[in-house]
Amino acid sequence: MVQLLDSTLREGEQTPGVSFSIDQKLEIAQLLDDFGVDIIEAGHPAVSRDIQQAVTQVSKLDLNADILAHSRAMRKDIDEAVQCDVDWIGIFFCVSDKSLKERFRMDQETAIGKITDAIEHAKSHGLKVRYTPEDSFRTEFHNLVSVCKAATEAGADRISLADTVGIMTPARITQFISRLQNDVQVPLHVHCHNDLGLAIANSLSATEAGVKVVDVAVNGLGERTGIASLAETAVALKLLYENSSQWDFSLLPELSEMVARYSRIPIHRQAPIVGDNAFTHNAGLHVSAVLKDPNHYESIPVDMVGRSRKFVLDRMAGRDTINHKLSEWNLQLDEENLTKFHHIVNVYDTGGEAGRNPGIANDVGDGENMGDPKDMENMEAHFYQTALDLANGSSIGVFP
Repeated sequence: MVQLLDSTLREGEQTPGVSFSIDQKLEIAQLLDDFGVDIIEAGHPAVSRDIQQAVTQVSKLDLNADILAHSRAMRKDIDEAVQCDVDWIGIFFCVSDKSLKERFRMDQETAIGKITDAIEHAKSHGLKVRYTPEDSFRTEFHNLVSVCKAATEAGADRISLADTVGIMTPARITQFISRLQNDVQVPLHVHCHNDLGLAIANSLSATEAGVKVVDVAVNGLGERTGIASLAETAVALKLLYENSSQWDFSLLPELSEMVARYSRIPIHRQAPIVGDNAFTHNAGLHVSAVLKDPNHYESIPVDMVGRSRKFVLDRMAGRDTINHKLSEWNLQLDEENLTKFHHIVNVYDTGGEAGRNPGIANDVGDGENMGDPKDMENMEAHFYQTALDLANGSSIGVFP
């Protein structure tokens, strides 16, 4: 069974412009726990006083999830995490030749000594330890094996492999992890960044190679382009890999909306699972098929993820879409008015002036933002009024 570590409160807050209040962090942590994530990375206590307070208060929520604090390989950082009463500490330190030379100015032996000292110090305080060799996949393989072995001998309970700049591919990450497991005997985590849009694919491939825990963040927040998104990763693990974790997928929309509101980063309407368009069907042939059986054009059970299915009424609408909308509105049109209404809908151009009904266009917008949910709602409201007028016998001209 694959578990999830959610890093919204730590990695997510590294998103440029994002800063959660303590109260917001507590709300997010509670909802993450209600969803069922296994570990919550609550923050790096040494960064600031308010982060230390937030980590402490998250730890006091008595959640089912374990709470992990982020930490440099420094006793000072570890001591601050201990004061927060967390379950786990995640210690990170890069051992690539480039970082050792240019960032830390120390040799590998010195670096390993620093890392093992930090791990032993954390273990002496009763903490479970996850060690992350930052930038794992660009680190020289012999360096990586040496530090992972030393870390586990010092007491590390887990090793987390970080694709820090998002340069792996699914095939390469599977091969890499399979090779590393010959030398590392503790469970592995993976933390994939999304610089090339491969964070979720790489995370899933890592589980195929035996990784037990995947790092995620709500809405894929994180440094630069973020990390693997909670919603897509969890749903993919369930549907594609039959993962047995008891996650409450119906909470995904609420989680996504909460984090979008507090981060002030809106959910893209094309976002899988939680986006406005995720279960919205447009083309007439698609709608006809979905009305017969949603499986024709949906792979995710809409009820499972707390969403509802929508059909768009626009110039691509077929007769089945028209009839479905009229049924939703509890309206009936005779054949003549049905044909007239179908024509009105089909010639309405959401992207330009040609064929647009001036009366609708003036109220709905200029056509440039017609993908916006508000504008789509306005357009449908006008179509409803048009259908209502036709049903009531009002005379409506059909524009050429």
